[in-house]
Amino acid sequence: MLQSSSVDCEHYMSKPLEKFSLFQTNDADEAREIVSKVYCDHTLKPRHSGPLDACHNRVRLSALSINYMQYGTDICVEPGFLDRFFLFQLPLEGTAQITSGTKNFTTTVGMSSTINPTDYTKMHWSKDCKKLMVQVQVEAMEIRLSRLLMRPIEKPILFDQCITANNEPANDWWRQIKHLASDLDNGMNPWRSSHILEDMERHLLTNLLYSFNHNYIDELMAQEIQAAPRYVKMAEDYIHDHLKEPMSIDDLVKITGVSQRSIFEGFRSFRGKTPMKYVLQLRLEKVRKELLNSGPERSVTDIALKWGFSQLGRFSVSYKKVYGESPSDTLKK
Repeated sequence: MLQSSSVDCEHYMSKPLEKFSLFQTNDADEAREIVSKVYCDHTLKPRHSGPLDACHNRVRLSALSINYMQYGTDICVEPGFLDRFFLFQLPLEGTAQITSGTKNFTTTVGMSSTINPTDYTKMHWSKDCKKLMVQVQVEAMEIRLSRLLMRPIEKPILFDQCITANNEPANDWWRQIKHLASDLDNGMNPWRSSHILEDMERHLLTNLLYSFNHNYIDELMAQEIQAAPRYVKMAEDYIHDHLKEPMSIDDLVKITGVSQRSIFEGFRSFRGKTPMKYVLQLRLEKVRKELLNSGPERSVTDIALKWGFSQLGRFSVSYKKVYGESPSDTLKK
C-alpha cells in the first residue's frame, strides 16, 4: 500500500474506506503520479495557488475497485480517454463539472455520472468535492453482459454519462456500494475465498447492468421478460396480488406446482434474488411510496402493517439499509 508525504487530517477517520488509504498529500504532482498508476495518465491542475488536502482510499476486489477521493481545492482533472475501464462517480459533497464526449453537465450530491472508456473526458472538481468512485475493467463488464445476453458483445458498451438524482435503480446500486464500503471498513474480508470474491463482483456487475441506462439495456430487459420460466411469472403474479398478506415459500410452491428448490433457483437466475427478498423489495417500495405521499395523520406503524410487515424492528432495519434513512424521517418529508 502506498503512503505519501501526508497532511495532518484529523477528520480523515470519518471518510469511506478509511482503512484502505492509498495516499494523503498536499502536493499536486505527487497526487497525479500515484493516481496515474491506478487509473490512467492525466493532467491535474489546481485552479488556485495553495496546498491541496488530497487523499485517495482504494479497495480492489478483482476487476472492480471501490474508491474515495478528494482534492481539497478547486482543481481541473483531464484524463482524456480511459481506454481500459469504466468509471462510475457519486459526489458525497460538493460538485463536479464534467465534459465527457459531447455531453457537458454538473453533478451534485446524489447525482452520479459514468465515464465511458471511449469518451474524451475532463472535469472540474469544486474545493469541497468528495466522491465515491467505482472503477470497472472493460473486459469484465463485457463478459458479464455477454453471459446475461447469452451471446458475444459486438459493439462497445456505452452508458449514459449523466444519471439523474431520481433514478431509483441507480440509487439502489450506489447504496449497495456504500454498504459494501462500510462492511469493508468494519473488517469484512472477501479475499478469504476466490468464490466469495467472484460472487460479490458478479452480483455488483449484474445489478449495475440492470440499473444504469446503456445501449444494451432494452435488449437485456426484453430478454429478461422472455427468458423467465412460467412458474417464476406465476409466482410473481401471486406475490403482486397478495403483497399485503402473510406469505411463505410454501404458498409459492402450492401456486406454481414446482419444488422449493426450483423456485429459489428460478428467482436467483432470472431476478437476481431469492423469492422472499423479492417480496421484501416490493413491500419496501410500497411503504416508501406511501410514506412520501402521506400527511402527519398517518403513522409508520400503520403503513408498515398494511404492507405485510409484522416485525416492526426488523422492518425499520431493512428500510434504513435500503434507503439510508429511517421510515419516520421519510414520513417527515
